[in-house]
Amino acid sequence: MIRYSIFIFIIVCLSGCMNDIFVEQPDYESKVVVDGWIENGDYAHVILTKSSPFLTHYDSASIRNTFLNYAKVTVTNNKGESEILTLVRKEEFFPPFIYKSVMMRGELGGVYDLKIEVEGKLIESTTSIPELPELLNVTPLAVSDTTMDIEVLLSDDIAEDRYYYSEIKVKGIDTNFHPSSYPLHSNKSFSSVREKIKVLRSNQPDPLGIYGIDDNRNIPRYEFLLSDTVYLKFARIDKASFNVLNDLYIDQLNSQNPFSFVHKKTNTNITGGIGRWTGLGTKNYIVMYSDW
Repeated sequence: MIRYSIFIFIIVCLSGCMNDIFVEQPDYESKVVVDGWIENGDYAHVILTKSSPFLTHYDSASIRNTFLNYAKVTVTNNKGESEILTLVRKEEFFPPFIYKSVMMRGELGGVYDLKIEVEGKLIESTTSIPELPELLNVTPLAVSDTTMDIEVLLSDDIAEDRYYYSEIKVKGIDTNFHPSSYPLHSNKSFSSVREKIKVLRSNQPDPLGIYGIDDNRNIPRYEFLLSDTVYLKFARIDKASFNVLNDLYIDQLNSQNPFSFVHKKTNTNITGGIGRWTGLGTKNYIVMYSDW
């Protein structure tokens, strides 16, 4: 009984000494965040937001306030053609707006300069669209009685550094294309000129987390249902795009791991801001399983 009374006394004394702790954030300079891409046969797309301090409280209003809807966004290609992008509404994003070209489309081998003028700042970047990946086959493979994997057979010139990126969309499930699980590959790790790559199901969001993916399905994490219709984009990207995207995905994985330690800054190919401007040489496929 005496021991119990002493324990209660210690707790009361300690609680009397406790004070509310307030963490004061250092001065923070907001940066322009660019999420931009252009692929062969499609228009340029750019989303602009402003970065926020780490301890910012996020809700729909605060997120909407980060969106920059008054910028002048210009894309110029290596042919000397230039276009000021138009702000359009796209409901699948939040806030539901995106800067988009209406005339200029990406071309294989093209180089694209991005220039953003906003709040007295000049933000610039350059990307390129490599030649198409050399895919020999895209095959759905049954894993069980109900699920499948997707396997890509790639022909590659290992004498040349090449980089690859894949996005997926499941019909009736996903509203947008989004990265597959482990979507990036470098041929530096390939063992031969013919390489098999698994395209894995994911609910991984876009590189900068502009939109989420509603993909809560009662099936193994990386597998598709045999009944799924999967739209696949398999692309080549340049080295700068690979480095930026790879760092962004590593950051996303680290943010889900409380024991991870980030020891370096995330790569960006944006001058005057942060984020990514990515060119993609893309092949598109519709993948459906058949046991014929």
